[in-house]
Amino acid sequence: MSEELQYDSSLGGSQTLHSKVNLLQFTSARIKEIQAMKASLQETTSTKLIFQRLPKHMRRRVMSHNAKRLPRRLREIHLKQLQKSGLSTQLKKSTRRYRRRPANLLSEYARRQRTQTWLETHIWHAKRFHMINKWGYRLADRPCDKAFRACYRASTKHCLVQDISYFACVEISGPRETLINGFKTICDCTIGLSIGAKAFIRGNREGQTVLFRNTGDFKKAIGTVYFHWEPRYQEKVESECALWIWIHAAFYSEALDVLMDCFKLEIDNQNTEVYSNKLLHIVLRELKNNLNRFRLTGPLSTAVLRNTLQMVSLEDTNSVWFKHYLSDPSNLENYRRQCDYWKNIESVVASELSPHSIFCLIVNDPRHNLPKTKTKAVLEPPEVRNVEVPDNIAYGPIWNANVRSDVKNNKLSNAKFAELRSQLLVPGSSLEKVENVIPVMLIQRPGNRNNKYIGYGSGWDLIVPSGWGNTFWMSLVMWGGRAGGLRESNSIRFESGRNLFLEPDTQAGLKEEKEIQEACENRYFSLPPNKRPNYTTFGAIEPFRINWKRLVSEWDSMPADDCFVLREKKILAHIQELLASRTKHSKQLHYNKNCIVPIRLKLTTGGVIKRFARIYLADPSDLLTDKVLKEPLHKDPNKAIRKEVRSTHKKLLKRLRKQRKNAKKKQKMLTQNLKDLESYKEKMRKLWLPELNQSLRNLCSRQTIGYVTVGDFSFTQAGGCAVGYIALGAILALLSKPIKNRVLVRNIASRQYRLANLDIII
Repeated sequence: MSEELQYDSSLGGSQTLHSKVNLLQFTSARIKEIQAMKASLQETTSTKLIFQRLPKHMRRRVMSHNAKRLPRRLREIHLKQLQKSGLSTQLKKSTRRYRRRPANLLSEYARRQRTQTWLETHIWHAKRFHMINKWGYRLADRPCDKAFRACYRASTKHCLVQDISYFACVEISGPRETLINGFKTICDCTIGLSIGAKAFIRGNREGQTVLFRNTGDFKKAIGTVYFHWEPRYQEKVESECALWIWIHAAFYSEALDVLMDCFKLEIDNQNTEVYSNKLLHIVLRELKNNLNRFRLTGPLSTAVLRNTLQMVSLEDTNSVWFKHYLSDPSNLENYRRQCDYWKNIESVVASELSPHSIFCLIVNDPRHNLPKTKTKAVLEPPEVRNVEVPDNIAYGPIWNANVRSDVKNNKLSNAKFAELRSQLLVPGSSLEKVENVIPVMLIQRPGNRNNKYIGYGSGWDLIVPSGWGNTFWMSLVMWGGRAGGLRESNSIRFESGRNLFLEPDTQAGLKEEKEIQEACENRYFSLPPNKRPNYTTFGAIEPFRINWKRLVSEWDSMPADDCFVLREKKILAHIQELLASRTKHSKQLHYNKNCIVPIRLKLTTGGVIKRFARIYLADPSDLLTDKVLKEPLHKDPNKAIRKEVRSTHKKLLKRLRKQRKNAKKKQKMLTQNLKDLESYKEKMRKLWLPELNQSLRNLCSRQTIGYVTVGDFSFTQAGGCAVGYIALGAILALLSKPIKNRVLVRNIASRQYRLANLDIII
């Protein structure tokens, strides 16, 4: 076999190659070759148009006359080809809607807020959420994508963020004892800790209470409010102090009237949002347009906040108010304690911290730390250490109105901020000096503490000054927070085993029930008659109405004009203890039976409970049988009447049509009486959904004891669950049963009874 010849001398050949090449000489020797190659690349020999070279899955017919449908790199070549072919390269004329856009968008937005107020994050939500009009606001109800389970997973394993700025803040300042004594007249200390309790008086915890309106001997509930005192140093405890009260938008005006009546406040002539009593030295200020409140729920809430809230040092900022604030040695020491505490709890889940604790921070502009793409924040591995809560960390400059105003007015616009970043030598690096620093407040929420899923619903509430809501919201979302709306708020309360926030004995709760009833009835009558369930045959008269007064009056031997929700925790705990015991209790409950008791239901078998379902008293035989319990079919006395009315209506329509045709032939004006046509619709609605003219308690084969307000499949309980209310008078009937915490429940469109375990919500 002959040997293989080599060319290179290093491999045995005869030619010696240079070890390096002179780049300049090599390029100049081949300059003509490079020019020829460049010219051949610029001139194509293909007969295809540029959009015809795309893969088949990317081709669109509209590409031949619309360059915007092509990839950006091919648009310029496509326009040149259109010019050569003689076609117009002018793009499509802008739509009439675009041409009619207002020159000043801000003035247009202000005009659209005359009837419904927008939150600061409205524009962001309006592009991604179903928006509804609620409580005087335009609020986000639910995401446009089908994200119900995704939002639940975020609340259990990640982080769910919600804008709850419709909770309006009211600041009341004055002597502490005067404020405490005034709130004693409009609050009930038997429900829980009062506003003047030692747990809240230092200002390091947030509390909640129910406001009442005094109406003679009976106190009418208004709604639940959150509150926290302004922290003070020890030497200033007895001086004048301030109290922040967060009021739901549904009963804001009603609660404000009660506060003004309680402290005899009068409106200030110079400022319409300030009310004062010069004799008692009490001043009330409305802060509903000065603060934003965001709610973070889930185990990664702390991680999202850790990336959003970056602490700032005195050397890295040009802020005048920040330097003036830290010029006080006590403020500087307190700020360092807040920074150390925030650093210590960065890797701690919110449910592991002290419940309802408050602390303030001064943070950097979140735009400095905004990720380029949406990034999921994660908790760092926790360190084994004992985290102690320092003193006075709840004190911060966010309480100062001048600081809040300065922070809002001196905020850098997004355009100015982008301009400063474009001037950086290294793209993507941070600015040397921080122009804006923002005071914020964090409030811990412990979540569920009395159920098997302990810690569910825990997280933080973030309070920021107005003008900064959208900036912080974008940072929370970009660091992995999943946005939720009103539907997610109700879902979290349901999964935690709590009832709706607006309770049925309040004016806001009754209004909410009325709106839901009207919406359900309109949806029901939008169906054709053969698709409507006949609720009368199911024994569900007034299916979409929850008649609390009638239910309570039929279970009380001495009925009153009104009913209320039982909120006293000692009484509720005592009732739960009686229901859980196995001994018989024949003694009477010495409480006012003119009330309803909040309860929680869990089905013993499969199935789902829906809203408006009725709760029934179980017979002893129902607890022993394995058969499916069904309600007998009820007779519908209006069925024949509906048929007759509909037949008469058809004859009327036929006669009127004939009259119109004759008048048209004779070319005469015809005046018809339309009163009969208008009354037909209302008459048929009453025949389909008649009013209850008999006993509600004994309407069905089992006695009715309550209603379900919210029901669905519970992910935390892995089964059908519901929350609702039952009459207190029915508790005595339950106590006489061998199994006292077992009831029957039935949906309004079903005849089947289902067994459920009953617990009292305390």
